[in-house]
Amino acid sequence: MKKKNGLALGVDVGGTRIKAGLVDNEGRILKSQVIPTQREKGAEYVLKQIENLSNELSKSTAEKILGVGLALPGEVDNQRGYCLYCPNLKWGKLEVSKYLTKATGLPVKLVNDANAACLGEYFYGGGKGVPTFLSITLGTGVGSGLILAQRLCTGRFGSGVEAGHMVIEPNGYPCACGRRGCWETLVSGPGIIRRAKAKLKKMSESKLARGFSPEGQGLTPEIIFQAFRDGDPLARVVVEETIFYLAVGLANLINLFNPYKISLGGGVAEAEEIMCSQLMEQVNNNVFPTIRGKVEIFKARQGYYGGLVGAASLWLHKIETI
Repeated sequence: MKKKNGLALGVDVGGTRIKAGLVDNEGRILKSQVIPTQREKGAEYVLKQIENLSNELSKSTAEKILGVGLALPGEVDNQRGYCLYCPNLKWGKLEVSKYLTKATGLPVKLVNDANAACLGEYFYGGGKGVPTFLSITLGTGVGSGLILAQRLCTGRFGSGVEAGHMVIEPNGYPCACGRRGCWETLVSGPGIIRRAKAKLKKMSESKLARGFSPEGQGLTPEIIFQAFRDGDPLARVVVEETIFYLAVGLANLINLFNPYKISLGGGVAEAEEIMCSQLMEQVNNNVFPTIRGKVEIFKARQGYYGGLVGAASLWLHKIETI
């Protein structure tokens, strides 16, 4: 995966914000902008916003821009440049690359947002140079990306590995994908809130329970983790469950792919309780004995702009896929 000379435009489209920036081949963001997505205004409006951002940023430099890397939150056909299905944006099949290439005069490559986060961490973060590397993003959902033998695993349609949809609890909560008990329903932000809400009525001695209605309106993962630090019994149960379910999923992935390293990113991973000795102990209790203690799990270092940088890397490195 050799570096290329020039700058790239990275654009990371989320349900709430669009992040765009000029990135050099060392992964440095030279200039960036963040604007609201306003997805409720429809795909045409959002694409126009991406077009305007790209044109504005490209005009701000005299250096050569190799192309636009666009990260989308859903299924993409990275070969033909199509969005196939982005539920958070309410997009169906769209010929995105052709439209943006015509509008900006720059070639465009698409990537699933979880794969973009993986590339950002692989090239410029804690996974740099590792032959087999997993990236997990714990946020509104659970995103995952895989570098396998130094190649990005994109799969048949470009979305790659969907670790968030491996079933951990067969009779568990319903998932947006149509199944029950997916990893995402248990360790994502909404999954943590849902488990806490289910316990509010049963644990009246909890300060957390007394502070919220039985429906748990206004409850957030941050509030739950803070309550855990304050010694709240309900929060303790929820956080310990989160660590347990996270460990089960990580152990499954380690047994399946035998990676050198795994990064954990996203809002949930920001909680200090996630990266704890208890997590590592439970992971090691569930992996094959021969690889026990040999996989490094760390907090993602690219953070907020990881997807933007990873999308730009599509033009800054020669990336092989599998």
